[in-house]
Amino acid sequence: MKVRSGCSQYPSLLQIFVIVFYVFNVVMTYIHIIILEEHTAHYIIFSFLTLISSYFSIKTTICDPTDTYVIQQQKNRGAPFDYEEHQLSQFCELCIAYVKETTKHCKQCNRCCEDFDHHCRWINNCVGGRNYKQFIGMIVFTFIILIYSLIVNGRVINQYNKQELETLTIYSKYKKSLFIITIMLLVLEIIASLLLLQLIIFHAYLCKKGISTYEYIIQKRIKQVQPSNCSEFNIINNQESKMDIIKNNREQEDQSIIFRKEKEKQASQIYTNSEMIKKDESLCSSKKNSQSILQKRKLTQGDSDDSQKEGVINFFSQRIQSNVDIRLQNRQLNTIDMKTPEITQFQ
Repeated sequence: MKVRSGCSQYPSLLQIFVIVFYVFNVVMTYIHIIILEEHTAHYIIFSFLTLISSYFSIKTTICDPTDTYVIQQQKNRGAPFDYEEHQLSQFCELCIAYVKETTKHCKQCNRCCEDFDHHCRWINNCVGGRNYKQFIGMIVFTFIILIYSLIVNGRVINQYNKQELETLTIYSKYKKSLFIITIMLLVLEIIASLLLLQLIIFHAYLCKKGISTYEYIIQKRIKQVQPSNCSEFNIINNQESKMDIIKNNREQEDQSIIFRKEKEKQASQIYTNSEMIKKDESLCSSKKNSQSILQKRKLTQGDSDDSQKEGVINFFSQRIQSNVDIRLQNRQLNTIDMKTPEITQFQ
């Protein structure tokens, strides 16, 4: 399997621009350090920073961040591979290999990058678990070099305005052209330092959150799509709440209808009971009337005096009892009428 890195692939325009700008900035800074009085100390400091920055830049660019399991499977094609032992739950159909969960297939490089963070176009290589630390070192020390170059070039422009560069032969011959190049380089350094500062702050934020650039982009896309889904979800919830209110109203109406029907049944039962009582009373009264008639007949048709006396006593006693019963029944009917609700109240 061939090693694929930022140097093994075709260089991109951004990669060429970065290399040219980096070399040109370093060379111009070395030239401008000669003008400064304490040039020896500046040479040592700037050389040290340049070496560290170049080391991290080269390591990040030439590193092959391909997943180690993919390399292992592609080297041993045809041999059995126990992916369950390595706890590999994903399969890349493009690489035809089992990969880790954090491994993603890069479209630009056409390979699975282990612990994929992002594809950097400036170095024409993927940034993942195998070269992420080198990438952070590269951007930090490159930012420091740019700040150092800004200070040096700013001092050179200041001395040019004071006409202190006339003693140098290079500035006496190409004074205007070098001054214009220095100003252009100063502007590019300001822009590049601001971009790198933003990138450093961004990756510091990602390290604090414990996520990668890829995960951050995915979360951002989800948040951009989520408001529309939330609005639709709110509409659905509003519709469901409205349906619940309608159902509750219907249930309350049904319960009120059932309650009204039960009250109507109870009222009808009370009404029928009162009618039955009245019928019973009418029957009792008819029986009593018939008994009184018979007793009257006995009184009028009796032969002996004892029977006549007995009939008179029974007649008056029954009459008194019937009057008492009638009064009690009237009281009961009055209480029933007070308790029975009107049917119109339930309609």
